[in-house]
Amino acid sequence: MDKPFAKTEQKVLTVTIDEEGNLVYLKTSEHDIFAEMGEVVTARASHVLPTNWGYRQAFRLLRTVFGERGRVAEWTRCWQTEWLVDTRPTAGVILPQRFKNRQEAIEAEVAFLNEWFLKG
Repeated sequence: MDKPFAKTEQKVLTVTIDEEGNLVYLKTSEHDIFAEMGEVVTARASHVLPTNWGYRQAFRLLRTVFGERGRVAEWTRCWQTEWLVDTRPTAGVILPQRFKNRQEAIEAEVAFLNEWFLKG
């Protein structure tokens, strides 16, 4: 028997429900399971960016011009630089840790935001 939802790398989906019954959760491609339940409002929760000022400006410019998907976006994800997590859109802080690769930063971002949503 197939499982109803595919396992994700994060293996955890934190969902909060507010007083009006609205669901708030960290959406990833693996966690898009609530999208068919009704109106969906998506807002950016955070950014994973290069720590180096020059790389960060180039990253933002390239993402503005070429978007979040495609070959240019994939190329920017592979840059060999330190990365930071900026949660100012939701939690209002830049995490103090710096990460050697983007995937480590994303994992820290997901863990922090899930915890923040629970306490929020």
